[in-house]
Amino acid sequence: MNKELNQLTLMGRTETLGKKYPIYLERFGLIFSIIISISLIILISNRIELPVGINIFFGVCLAPLFALSLAEIIGRIIQYFSN
Repeated sequence: MNKELNQLTLMGRTETLGKKYPIYLERFGLIFSIIISISLIILISNRIELPVGINIFFGVCLAPLFALSLAEIIGRIIQYFSN
């Protein structure tokens, strides 16, 4: 049975079960990154007088990328410390 399971992995390696991943911490990290990115966009648009097109670009293009990147970094940190 174990030999059949090892053949199912891509590299043919033995998979072992570890402790559960704290998914709730990653969800809080995602919510935190969204709040931080929205706050940062509001701060930038209020402090710096930029044209409307650049403000829309920041809000529509850069803010989601920043939130996703920050959430990924938080998830990697959680994964590093949970193992």
